[in-house]
Amino acid sequence: MSNGREELSAFANEYHFCAVCWSRTEALHIHHLQQGAGRVHDRRCLLRLCHYCHDGLHFGGKHDLTKGMCLTAKREVDDENYDPAFLAELRHKRHLGYGPERYPFRVFMWRRKNGVPQELVRMAINSRNKGKRGELEAAAEWNRLVPNAHARRSQQHSGTESASDLISPGTPHLWLEVKRVERGLNLEAVMEKSQEQCGELAPVVLHRKNDSDWLVTFRLEDIRRFVQQVQGAM
Repeated sequence: MSNGREELSAFANEYHFCAVCWSRTEALHIHHLQQGAGRVHDRRCLLRLCHYCHDGLHFGGKHDLTKGMCLTAKREVDDENYDPAFLAELRHKRHLGYGPERYPFRVFMWRRKNGVPQELVRMAINSRNKGKRGELEAAAEWNRLVPNAHARRSQQHSGTESASDLISPGTPHLWLEVKRVERGLNLEAVMEKSQEQCGELAPVVLHRKNDSDWLVTFRLEDIRRFVQQVQGAM
């Protein structure tokens, strides 16, 4: 087992920006997604936050954040270690009790001001060279049509299926699943599973058959959110 200080130091050296507002400031903290008795120095439990976002999480105010928003941020910047089931186990529970939540509008304003971290851009570029064919195709098409999405194939921790197939920091309120099959696609089942995992995010399925165009399926009630997210990343 690695030393706790070494784990924290390695994590701090890897992330030089706030996972929520994307600011690059010297006043960066390491937040533990599970507090109290379940607090451990494990990558699955760590999130990099600036002073303002960290204070907003614990004390509220104009930078008010929630634990669910921190889950959304963890999934965006460190999907390989996104593992809600592990966080639940730290509290001896079967379920975490909350899921990914939508950011308030002010977060998008901060991100627009701070710009997309180059680390996230590189992650999207690097993911083009590895992963399942369908997911890579879908990510490439999504990025072509939504150029500031910076979508990439997720790298799930230890084979878990808790994160969506694609991570798209430019459209953080969309839970993107990919299905590249020739026949037998049960969209209702895919949507049902996505809804179980996505929390407040909007489940979206990108799917296609051989020699066919990519199609997009989402709930009609999510059309406004879908349009807002896509327009914001154009």
